[in-house]
Amino acid sequence: MNAPNSLPGQAGPAFNRRVHVVAEILDRPEELNLLQHVCDAMGWPVREPLTGETRVTTDTGWTLRVIEVRIRGVRETAVEQAVTTLDTLAQDGELSLYCRDATLVERVQRPHIEWHLRGRRGPLSRSVSNALHLAVRTGGHDPHAGTVRLLRVPTSLDESRPRRLARTRRAARAGFSHHPLALRRLDPEVHEVGSPSVPRGWYVLAFLALVFTATVICLLGAGLWPAIGADRPRVGGPLVLLAGGYLLGGTLLAVRRTPTHRAVPWLVPLAVPLAVPLVPLLGTLVQRAYLSPFGVRPTPGSGGMGTLQAGLWVLCVFVTTALVPVAYLGWMRFLSPSLRVQGPWLSWAPTVTLGVGMGTAFSLLIFHSAAVSGAESRALAAAGRDIPEYFGVGAEYACVEPISGEAPYYGAQPPDSKPVVIFGQSGDRVEFWDPSAGRKASVRLEDARVRFVPHSHSGCADPARAVSGPGQEH
Repeated sequence: MNAPNSLPGQAGPAFNRRVHVVAEILDRPEELNLLQHVCDAMGWPVREPLTGETRVTTDTGWTLRVIEVRIRGVRETAVEQAVTTLDTLAQDGELSLYCRDATLVERVQRPHIEWHLRGRRGPLSRSVSNALHLAVRTGGHDPHAGTVRLLRVPTSLDESRPRRLARTRRAARAGFSHHPLALRRLDPEVHEVGSPSVPRGWYVLAFLALVFTATVICLLGAGLWPAIGADRPRVGGPLVLLAGGYLLGGTLLAVRRTPTHRAVPWLVPLAVPLAVPLVPLLGTLVQRAYLSPFGVRPTPGSGGMGTLQAGLWVLCVFVTTALVPVAYLGWMRFLSPSLRVQGPWLSWAPTVTLGVGMGTAFSLLIFHSAAVSGAESRALAAAGRDIPEYFGVGAEYACVEPISGEAPYYGAQPPDSKPVVIFGQSGDRVEFWDPSAGRKASVRLEDARVRFVPHSHSGCADPARAVSGPGQEH
């Protein structure tokens, strides 16, 4: 999107600060030509001082030039930055130029009140007919429909608002009465004079769509879709279509006719390869958050579809949440083009910053919901119930029997009559969670007999239910 300080016809913002510099230069043709060449290359105007513009005097053989240095920077240091930039160019070009005076130029704010000349509204059928004529370009549309003319009347803030409105309205009506185009002269029977029409209904609808989309993403990040029935296609499908349409439409409106629009075709293919190693990493982090209440970690090399699904979950939530402010910006600019110049909060920087912040917060919400699900699964295991699978993390139940009374173990001693919960094993040790003690423990495979059982409430006294021998890995 074009920034408010972009120049017409330029691809992006060129400068946001202007500094007038009064500089003295050696009065020789080659020096003046070199200065003109340098300023032309930088896009800076250079001229002789106007009469009475400055009181700076020079010695014989020197002359003054006024240079408007246009830079990008912050207001507090713009003057210093401009002078330093000019000094650097002069030093690099061996130019005999020295700054004598530098002044920050700021835009003069002149208050005014805007009035619109628009056709009087007719019945709904007339509006629909006019819209159809405009769509098919038949030429049969109403030439007075909508705003056809705009006047801005300067005003003073010393007056009260009712007096300003009354005075500027009279001035606007007088101005609307004269125009070379006959159709654009004020006709009381056809036209009406009013303030800018604000589509408040569309604004409210865009804001409600923003709240709806953010709520849908929040429910997805918190893992509450099954709680509202969104895991069923009849419910989840429309939610995804509505939220996706809002995000896609608003994002396209925000980036169209901007340098970003031209960069999207190569940014998207570049982002896809970057996401390939990121998805398994995010999925592993989700599994680790789920297993944190048990005090164990995911088994290395256990990545599968569950890990990919968890990673895609985090990535989708982050991307969609980051696009929410961008989409809202696009819809607001589409509804009111004049908002482009009414504040820096409608520029890229705060929008992207807010989007990244929201995406990070919603991603952390996923990890929090995974930890909550892990705590719920731990409560199920403590109650002797089976634990459901969670994004590839499946619980197994085993009876762990030390081969001797002196067999070393870490944490709680394996129980004799109840199975423990195992989330996979690797290497020469097996980590498990003891529901009776509520603690994590581990033992070397060579120091224990591990017998897997089908359920958490299965007994450990029947060796016939064993599916693995002593010291063997399941």
